[in-house]
Amino acid sequence: MASTAPTTGSKKKSTTVRAPWYVRSGFAAAEHVAPGPAAKLLCELWFRLPAGPEKRLRGEAPAGSSVFEIDCLGSTLWGYDWAPDTPGDAPLVYLVHGWGGSTGDFRFIAANLVASGFRVVAFDAPSHGNAGPGPWGERHANGVHLIEAMSVVLDKFGTPYGVAAHSMGCLSAVHGMVMNGVDLSAVRLAMLAPFIGGAEGFRDTIGAIVPVGPRIMKALQPLGEAKSGVRLDDFSLRGVDVESPALIVHDKGDRPNPFRHGQGIAEAWPNAELMATTGLGHRKILVSPAVNSRVTQFFKEM
Repeated sequence: MASTAPTTGSKKKSTTVRAPWYVRSGFAAAEHVAPGPAAKLLCELWFRLPAGPEKRLRGEAPAGSSVFEIDCLGSTLWGYDWAPDTPGDAPLVYLVHGWGGSTGDFRFIAANLVASGFRVVAFDAPSHGNAGPGPWGERHANGVHLIEAMSVVLDKFGTPYGVAAHSMGCLSAVHGMVMNGVDLSAVRLAMLAPFIGGAEGFRDTIGAIVPVGPRIMKALQPLGEAKSGVRLDDFSLRGVDVESPALIVHDKGDRPNPFRHGQGIAEAWPNAELMATTGLGHRKILVSPAVNSRVTQFFKEM
């Protein structure tokens, strides 16, 4: 089932910046004359976070929440646990940020969920937000690091009632739960602007910054796999059996994660609903009142 919400949002900093025209022109030429060197440069850029510690996106622990830190990959993961005033058996929802994101991405969604009777656990993966540097330092990371962050949170807080995730957080949350033996059919999933991973997601997200032709991509894929230690086909939402009730929220103008990706997994997952938006792009979707309301309602549909 699909619904369309023509919505607008407040200004939101992007973590995917299109390269200047002359850089894009250089990569377009490199497709024909130097695909190998171009692939090596892109491999370095792919694993580089959009901002260092002084400029990275951050969030604050809401009033009434409890801050926690957990050892993760030789560093410290940071997060908060926020429950209603009368928690009782408040259903637990994890909030999982994407590449270059932070707990602050979910500040409005978190507040709405807690006000609606849910307990929220949000966390920053290593080298993100308020967390410490990961194994590759302050400016570099990979998707496996985000999956490991999900794993240690699951170990501390247990299986959630639901997960709301953004971008690469959708992929890391699902894979983290699968790797830890969580029965996905029992977890409600709200996937916002999902990064689907695999060669398709890898190519399209990089292609939002600079043009990536087939010769560059052919050289780039093995470089990325060797550096991360993961086959791209194994790092994907395609082919993952997801029977959970799922809400896929994707904007038709999303540049780094094209709308067809979210539409595709919504069609592939048997219990998924697609909420299509316009005018929000990749990050404004996180602060849209319409999206916030629908995500909260989705979790209330017990």
